[in-house]
Amino acid sequence: MLGAVVVFLGSGFSGCISFSITKQEAVERFRSRNLDPPAFVTKDTNPGAIHFASIGEGQDTVVFVHGSPGSWSAFIRFMMDEDLRKSARLISVDRPGFGQSKPLKAVPSIREQSRRIHDALFQSGVSSNVILVGHSLAGPVIARMALDYTGFVKGLVLVAPPMDPELEKRKWYNYLAKFPLVKWSISKDWANSNDEIFPHKRELVELAEMLPNLDTPTIVIQGMEDQLVPPGNADYVERMMSGADRLEIWRIEGLNHFVPWRRPDLINKAIGELL
Repeated sequence: MLGAVVVFLGSGFSGCISFSITKQEAVERFRSRNLDPPAFVTKDTNPGAIHFASIGEGQDTVVFVHGSPGSWSAFIRFMMDEDLRKSARLISVDRPGFGQSKPLKAVPSIREQSRRIHDALFQSGVSSNVILVGHSLAGPVIARMALDYTGFVKGLVLVAPPMDPELEKRKWYNYLAKFPLVKWSISKDWANSNDEIFPHKRELVELAEMLPNLDTPTIVIQGMEDQLVPPGNADYVERMMSGADRLEIWRIEGLNHFVPWRRPDLINKAIGELL
C-alpha cells in the first residue's frame, strides 16, 4: 500500500519532476559537449541561502526557475544552448527547499521565495533587464517578483503556470503526505513539494489581488493536454493581466505539462522575442 502511495505522490503533484545532479556530473556534461561549465554560486538571503548556476555575460540576464519538485538542472539544456549563451547571461536557480539552497525545508510563501531569489541575484550584480522563465509552480513566484521589484524584470515567460486559485485542487495524497509516517517514507524533495503545494491556493488568492497591476511583458506557454496544471490557468492569466504592456498566450495542442523537455524550442522562442 505504501509503495502505491509513493507512486501516486511521485506522479500526481502539480509540478515538474526534475532530478538534481551533482556539480561534478554537471561539469562532465558540459565538457562532453566541449562547453565551459557554469559557475556555481551560493548567496546568503537572510534567512537561508540561494544556490544557482551561472554562465555568460551580457546586458540582459535570463533567469530560469524550476517547478515543484526540481532543481537548477531542470534547465541544463538551456544553459548549454550556444545561441542563448551568446545573447545573455544565463542563471538557473534552486528554489528554497530544493537542490543546494537553504533552508532544507519548504518555503510556501510566494512572496518570500521571490524575495530570496531576487536578493541572491542582486548580490550577484543583476539589477535590471532580467527575463524570468518559470515552469509550473515557479510561474506565480516570478510573477510576484515582477510585481515586488518593478524595474528589475524586463519580461516573463510563464510555462504551464498554476495561477487560478479556483483550479488549485488538493488531492487525497496531499492530505496523506502530511502524516508523519508517509512524510518520512518519501524523499525530502517530495515532502517539501507537498508542503509548498498544500497551501498554494491561499497564496494564489493573495496574488490575485495584485495581478491586474502587473504590466510586465509576458508570454504564457500552455499545453492543452496538461493533466497537472489545467489549461484554464492560461485563460485566467489572460483575464487577470489584461493591462500588461504585452501579453501573449501560446496554447499548444497535443502538449502536456513537461514543456521544458518536450518543447524547449517554444521557451527559446519566447526568450528571443522578449530579448
